[in-house]
Amino acid sequence: MIPRGFRFSAVNAGVKSPQVKRADMGLIVCDRKAVLSGVFTRNQVKAAPVVIGEELVRAGAARAVLANAGNANACTGIQGIQDARMLMEAAAKSLGIESSEVVPLSTGVIGVHLPVDRMVSRIPDLVSGLGNDPDVFARSIMTTDTFPKVVSRTAGRSTIIGIAKGAGMIAPDMATTLAVILTDAAVSKQALDNIIKNAVERTFNAITIDGDMSTNDTLLALSTGYVTENIDEIAKGLTEVIRDLAILIVRDGEGATKFVTIVVDGAHSEKDAKKAAMSVANSLLVKTALFGADPNWGRILAAIGYSGATIDPEKISIEISGYEVVTNGQESKGFHEDTLHSVLKEKEITIGIRLGMGPGSFTAYTTDISYDYVKINSEYRT
Repeated sequence: MIPRGFRFSAVNAGVKSPQVKRADMGLIVCDRKAVLSGVFTRNQVKAAPVVIGEELVRAGAARAVLANAGNANACTGIQGIQDARMLMEAAAKSLGIESSEVVPLSTGVIGVHLPVDRMVSRIPDLVSGLGNDPDVFARSIMTTDTFPKVVSRTAGRSTIIGIAKGAGMIAPDMATTLAVILTDAAVSKQALDNIIKNAVERTFNAITIDGDMSTNDTLLALSTGYVTENIDEIAKGLTEVIRDLAILIVRDGEGATKFVTIVVDGAHSEKDAKKAAMSVANSLLVKTALFGADPNWGRILAAIGYSGATIDPEKISIEISGYEVVTNGQESKGFHEDTLHSVLKEKEITIGIRLGMGPGSFTAYTTDISYDYVKINSEYRT
């Protein structure tokens, strides 16, 4: 089921190389002007499509999303902006709309100019191939992803669908992700902005795979407004779709062998809980211990200690998938390394941290770090 008013297509344009034969350009088209919202990377080095996208989101309306994989169009100067606008203009001409109604998205290698001529030549095929299958768009934006990420929900009589890519260079304040959330619910620009901002804080900004922040992170939300529905239902549905996409990204982490949930409660504030959770989630020593099932719980305590959260070490307790390992800052009575080693062999692990300082809580999602992660990222351009 897809929201009313949206169509999808994808083609191969050889964006990274003419030798690459899979679909690497995708298009989403709305049959009427849609309300547009979005959030972007907080990296100060921003790709050309991010610079343009921020302008378009401020304007608040769009008819199309034009995306490519294989080339980030980042660190490409004025030419990068011009290249993105040339593609927007070509798509707009083929669709019979204004170029300011086309939102560009790019992901891939940084510092390389887009093969604009090849890409422009494929736009007529993108437009003629528009249909009702969102998977084709999802596949066109994949880089190191191992599967397309598409999630759908209903919110009363309205429908919501989310499409995303991302598997590496994933860190808070977005990630190396492109995500597009589509709904036929009637939502004002202000309401959509508020819903997306709040949803992202506890979803996309609560995931990390490797602690690196991309130049291209973008999450867009478009509403065609065909269905009037309770705003609370819409907000709930949009948040669930965004959360599920964020979790899929972590589950597809580059080289990951384990999916890890980190739950912090008893913090002085939610801000402190997030600091502690993300510090543990980003710790390479914790992540390597998770990969090797090494029962070295001290690494978790150390990561909490340097997180910047207000703590009292003697009040901290930690359990891993229900097995108590730390009580009041010290090894729990009855703790056995062999037992924790067995627990850590599981493919899904929950680290529960109780700080004993107040009511603050936060949940983060991460992975281990494996040999395959190093291999994938040491050969990305070659």
